[in-house]
Amino acid sequence: MSSFTNKICYWSLNRHHLLQKSVSLEQVLKDVIGVYSSHPSGPLSLNARMRSFCEQEFYNLDEDQLALRIPAMRLSIHMTPKETAHKIFAATVPPASDPVWQKRYSQKNRFISEDDYQNYQKAVLQFANKPLSAAEIKGAIKIPDDKVKLILNRMAYEGSLLRVGAKSLRSNIISYVATKSWAGNNFVQVEQEKALNWLAGEYLRVFGPTRIKDFQWWAGVAASKAEKAISTHETVPIENDYLILKNDLNEFESFKKPIKDSLSILPRWDCYTMGYAPDGRERFVSPDMQHYIYGKMGATGGNGLGVVLLNGVAHGSWESRFKGSQMNVNLNMFEKPSAKLNNDIEEQFNGIAVLLKAKRIVFENK
Repeated sequence: MSSFTNKICYWSLNRHHLLQKSVSLEQVLKDVIGVYSSHPSGPLSLNARMRSFCEQEFYNLDEDQLALRIPAMRLSIHMTPKETAHKIFAATVPPASDPVWQKRYSQKNRFISEDDYQNYQKAVLQFANKPLSAAEIKGAIKIPDDKVKLILNRMAYEGSLLRVGAKSLRSNIISYVATKSWAGNNFVQVEQEKALNWLAGEYLRVFGPTRIKDFQWWAGVAASKAEKAISTHETVPIENDYLILKNDLNEFESFKKPIKDSLSILPRWDCYTMGYAPDGRERFVSPDMQHYIYGKMGATGGNGLGVVLLNGVAHGSWESRFKGSQMNVNLNMFEKPSAKLNNDIEEQFNGIAVLLKAKRIVFENK
């Protein structure tokens, strides 16, 4: 790893609260733009950035409408700060009138007549003035079994319906609620170009130094739109076609990496590891080891497994599953760790197991 790559590695860790941990879940969410909505990935991404994680404070993000779960970057569902959710949504999700949706919903397995959809949509919005499960909505409105998720998902991608997380760090049984009832006037329409310009600035703040190509991949927008959005900000070119916000340059140049070692256990789909194009991930994983984390599936390079980061560099990947109250961790270390590192890794995983209410943890392939 070059000295420049090493520097942006530590700089990025610091920007993501992986060096200097936060005391506020709400502040972390703002500082990283958003985390994946799926449990336990979302909670574990926030946990990795906190000095101390409070489960009830996490639930309060939903219950007190401090965060909204929306389709966002790459059309994946994210948990985002309430005050910026509408801009993130506008920047990354095509409007309901966009031809992409007509094409999507004309497919055989997604088709529903426009008249039927409008009728169901109206009924759902009238009924879902508080968080309700898909089963509760279906029971009240008598939506056909094979159309329930289709209708609710389509409404979410159009912005009229929001998801609300389960009161469990492991459950993905979500509820749905009308956007206007839950977010009030905070979820307002924003012109897509203005929203994308704003998001480009946020991306440079959190993920920079970076390339236009990385922003394009992360946001899931066309290259021309990404380039135009980045150009609206004052940036300074540095090594290897990287750009940094002009206001961040002095701080970046004077930034010194910490002496103390840092260890981070990041979950699947973490906002940091999903923040760069496949050829832009060298700051935390060498190209020859990248397939252990992302695989070789499709244009996205896989789904991004959990990562063991030592001093910002990937030393292993992991995934987990529960068998009753037992948490099984499939841990794939790239090299055999020292006894101390092994103990430190086990200690962090034990903390994750406790957080997820596992009574026992078993390591596989270790």
